[in-house]
Amino acid sequence: MEMPPSILFILNVVIIALAGAIIEIVMEKENGWGGALDKKTWYGKVIGENNRVLKFLARSAGVPYFFGYAIAMYFVLVPSILLFEYTVFDQSIVFFIVIYFSILALEDFTWFLLNPYFHSLRELLKGPNGSIWWHKKWVKIGNQCYLPKSYFISIVVVLTLLILNQYI
Repeated sequence: MEMPPSILFILNVVIIALAGAIIEIVMEKENGWGGALDKKTWYGKVIGENNRVLKFLARSAGVPYFFGYAIAMYFVLVPSILLFEYTVFDQSIVFFIVIYFSILALEDFTWFLLNPYFHSLRELLKGPNGSIWWHKKWVKIGNQCYLPKSYFISIVVVLTLLILNQYI
């Protein structure tokens, strides 16, 4: 099936990131990174605290740990959607990996942007001086603002893969 790559990219990133952010806002309210979820449930349970690979992935993503919902959403559901689309649309697998990393960054930022339960965007921009405890590494932007380092890593990965995709 043919669809212009730019439309496929925008539809996937915006729809999945927005849906993910809204679901998490409803579940977590003012408590980010699974903070409001019952740790006795599959979706609230912290996963892989003693697993070196999962600890490495969590730290690479700039978060302290993964929990059941995050694993189900971002390691199972979203990749499954993109894998299905890979079989339907005539695009390279690298293109869908670009979409995946774009979704991760935009979903996180959208949670801060749209969350009505507390001043999350203001707290995000305060970086290490704010109350966003789950992002561990920050990049200073200007005199007083910060953004999570993972956002910049996502941008570098996306741009690198987009360039690579031109040669595949």
